Amino acid sequence: MSHSRDVQHPRDRIMQTMDRIYRYRMTTTSGGNLSIRDSEGNIWITPARVDKGNLTRNDIICVRADGSVDGPHPPSSEFPFHKAIYE
Repeated sequence: MSHSRDVQHPRDRIMQTMDRIYRYRMTTTSGGNLSIRDSEGNIWITPARVDKGNLTRNDIICVRADGSVDGPHPPSSEFPFHKAIYE
């Protein structure tokens, strides 16, 4: 069984991690945000104002390296902090 994280899409990695921390009650439905920066410099992040216990794969937001946002919701209000950590 391969454990390579490169094969898994950032949306799936965020979904699996959020499911795990929500299941173990390490976050609430409104709290806790996760992000991943991919090899192209895009940041994938949980959305603002969406119940984290009911996230779907399509809820995960991609903020591209050029600043454009791809997704049905705005990114987490904590996005600037996540971005600063990656810089």
